[in-house]
Amino acid sequence: MYDFSKQVDGRPLRIERLDFVPSPFTAQFRNSHKLSHKEGSENLYARLSELALSPPQGRNLQGIQTLYLGESWLLTYVVQKVINAETESDSSSPATLQVPLPPSVGDKPENLGYETRLDPEEIEILNIRGAFILPEKEVSDRLIQTFFECVYPAFPIFDREEFAQLYESGQQSLLILNSIYAMASTLCEDDVIAKAGFESRNVARKVFLKRAKALYDADHETNKICLVQAVFLLSFLWNGSTDEKDMAYWLSIAIGNAQGKGMHRSTTNSTLRPRDRRLWKRIWWSLYVRDRHCSVNIGRPMRIRDDDYDVEPLEELDFEDDFSQSASVSTIYGRTRRIHALYVIYMSKLSMIFGDINLTKFPTCKARPTLSCEELSSQLMKWRQQLPPELQNWEDEEGSFWARMLELTYNQHLIVLHRPENSKMLDDKKLAQSTAFMAAKNITSLCDDFLALGLLRKSQLQICPSLFSALSMYVLMVQHSDQIQRKLAEHKSRLLLLACGEIAKTWPACGWILRLFETIFKNLEEKYSGQGTGDQPVQGASRQWPSSAHTDVAGNPPETPFEELQRSGVSSESYQDPVSLGTASGRDGSTANIMPELPAQFLNIPDLFDTDLLSGLSQDFGLGQNFYPDLIES
Repeated sequence: MYDFSKQVDGRPLRIERLDFVPSPFTAQFRNSHKLSHKEGSENLYARLSELALSPPQGRNLQGIQTLYLGESWLLTYVVQKVINAETESDSSSPATLQVPLPPSVGDKPENLGYETRLDPEEIEILNIRGAFILPEKEVSDRLIQTFFECVYPAFPIFDREEFAQLYESGQQSLLILNSIYAMASTLCEDDVIAKAGFESRNVARKVFLKRAKALYDADHETNKICLVQAVFLLSFLWNGSTDEKDMAYWLSIAIGNAQGKGMHRSTTNSTLRPRDRRLWKRIWWSLYVRDRHCSVNIGRPMRIRDDDYDVEPLEELDFEDDFSQSASVSTIYGRTRRIHALYVIYMSKLSMIFGDINLTKFPTCKARPTLSCEELSSQLMKWRQQLPPELQNWEDEEGSFWARMLELTYNQHLIVLHRPENSKMLDDKKLAQSTAFMAAKNITSLCDDFLALGLLRKSQLQICPSLFSALSMYVLMVQHSDQIQRKLAEHKSRLLLLACGEIAKTWPACGWILRLFETIFKNLEEKYSGQGTGDQPVQGASRQWPSSAHTDVAGNPPETPFEELQRSGVSSESYQDPVSLGTASGRDGSTANIMPELPAQFLNIPDLFDTDLLSGLSQDFGLGQNFYPDLIES
């Protein structure tokens, strides 16, 4: 039944009420152990001591039915060593790390003197936020389909078939659904946003994100596995470089909850059912990949230490449930192909090397032994040589996208490992042939492919750090003493900025990157415009990197980033890399006609952010304070 009168943030939405239903995993667990009254969770340890006298024999527990007992925990020592002191017990055995939850104990304490479950006022607040409503079925299906098309292949954190069963029966976690809606509203087609009744993607993302945060803050979801999955998705959604609840904030919560469930430990011999063992491995390695990328890309400590987990590397068998997915499952959930599994497997291997690069390049403890750059380069080369044929074949339409995404990340890692760390390289004649600069050119070529093939929308969750890394190399090159290399770098950077502008229409992070490098190139132009031509690294006073505050002679506001491109017939669909169209320079060093000019204002972007935010962006993205000396206005 549709409620057409409902409004969120003053905007009417077409919505469908969802009756409050606890997560079915929780419901199934509770219903299977119905008692007249459950004890409060303060009795959990006491009941565990009773269960310790008769440990479980089967190996088919659902993840929600288990509690993780870490070896160093005093409770573990008591229930596994002290109580059964006369028997052989090995508390480090994987089979004893996951123990069944006592069925007589509830999930909330009852000894606090007040009701710990949601009271009517809290329910009303969630109602005001719209947390108990969903978009109409058609819109919801499209958003779910977008998620499984664009996000799930890279981060397979759900059991696809079980997800479908819960969703179709109206029992899927509300926290998970709103987290997915928030992500998918960034990636979906424009018509989905319109059908949902939102005026823009930003409004849609804001509404769904507020609902998800409200559900999280109210402790509405008690299933810790659902918490891990939902909060992991929230780590992709943050508002700005000064946002307190940024990607690191949410990712830390997801990792902490995963470790609380014991997902960081091997489940090979545990009491978990095989389906959950495979799911937990996929969740853990998704967290690991995200942790490594988050750490390097925004300069935060790694939350996962390699010494703290013993989860086995991913293998194709861990995707068996998706491969054998029932044919009756709707196509909105997609199908897992072997290329998807291979992508996740080899991305996890690459991320392990990325963690070592982080420790070597940015050590906090100088005394800790680390690998040399040569050893890390060798590891990267070996990783690439071991790629299966499917990840090297760029002809297959679906497979080529994931092969390119892996290549994109690989080249970003090369830049992080080999990028110059001081200004002396500006006079280095071999800079253009350096590993870091060649990796930047590879990223540019891949970006050109994404533009030509219309794949930017699908790639935007992971492409921004690669664009940032490549643009940082071009900033160096436009200051180089070689005139031809300067011009080539300038025009290659324009292609990347074109991609940034396209992505910025739906993904805010790319808007910050675009604004940052627009400011940098503008300041470079101003810095050298007053110098003599003999000392001027950036040639051509008539070619200026335009300002966001530019207005025309009539005082009209600037065109949006790509309105002039569209007016002049240049678009992301028809764009061709200007580097491929240029002619060779003359012997006199002239750069005339090397590249065709793009419209003078195509870098203009709306004045959405204060310029003082730019001063912190280099640090927010993990770059040293002096990496761009004198380029960013204070």
